[in-house]
Amino acid sequence: MIVSKGRVAALIFGIAIGSTGAAAGELASYEGTCLAPIAAYKEGLPELKGTDAMNADQKIVETTKMFRSVMTAFAEVQSCHQQMMEGEGASEKFASLYEGTRETSRVFDLVQGQFESQIEEMSAAALSGVAPAAGADSEADLEAESQTFNTMEILMDSYMALERSQELKKSLLKVSG
Repeated sequence: MIVSKGRVAALIFGIAIGSTGAAAGELASYEGTCLAPIAAYKEGLPELKGTDAMNADQKIVETTKMFRSVMTAFAEVQSCHQQMMEGEGASEKFASLYEGTRETSRVFDLVQGQFESQIEEMSAAALSGVAPAAGADSEADLEAESQTFNTMEILMDSYMALERSQELKKSLLKVSG
């Protein structure tokens, strides 16, 4: 029976879409596999250090930076899986590819959900301390207006990262030839 690489890829990712994901730690080791880039995230996002000394805006910026590095790791996993599917013997690697895509989906859902939750909480905290400038043309009003604008830019950047992660998630699940 001849199986095309595109068909194997479609089967693998089609099954991954329908699955709920592998249990945490189901795979014995991430090392030496396509999953190695996401090994640090299999239990979720790492905790940021030194956040007690940061203001709300700084926490948002640092959390977003960390999440962008997570997305880079997932893009590496995606590329590795794609190369495996395009390589010789892809049909023999079906079980490995299937488990890898399930685990990738599980970990991605976990970290994406955590990031979204953290950004929502931090957004509320950042915006609660910022009120629209009101009253006369005082210097304090201009400072408050500037701070509000800065916070809104930071939040926009974070939500754009979240939107990008949703696009990445779709591509993780739709990689096929």
